Amino acid sequence: MRPKKIIHIIETAIHWFIYGMVLFLFGREIYIMATTLDVTVNRILNFFIYLEIMQMVSIFFQTGRIPVRYPLYISMIGLARYISLENLDGREAIFITGSIFLISLALVGLAYRTKIVRSTPKQEDEE
Repeated sequence: MRPKKIIHIIETAIHWFIYGMVLFLFGREIYIMATTLDVTVNRILNFFIYLEIMQMVSIFFQTGRIPVRYPLYISMIGLARYISLENLDGREAIFITGSIFLISLALVGLAYRTKIVRSTPKQEDEE
């Protein structure tokens, strides 16, 4: 077998393992919510993170690639969860909010990257 094929098989197996772990965690959260009747914002935000990871792995299985935007979505949700649930002082909250803003700018840049690249005039070499 070629090394590229072996790497692809290992990568696929690890993605299946990640998918299984996320399904387990998702099921555990639902079980805990059903048995304790405790629905919290923390659990709901965890669901969003789990769904984003599941979508990212599903896209890998369909295309063989992982879009950059999904880890950015996951990090934004994680930071929003951190702001919502931790006892932060004003300075920390502003820094984390700034991080979310920078990630959102990166997502906007990714969304419009083809328009930005097309609208850039080509520079001619004048020597």
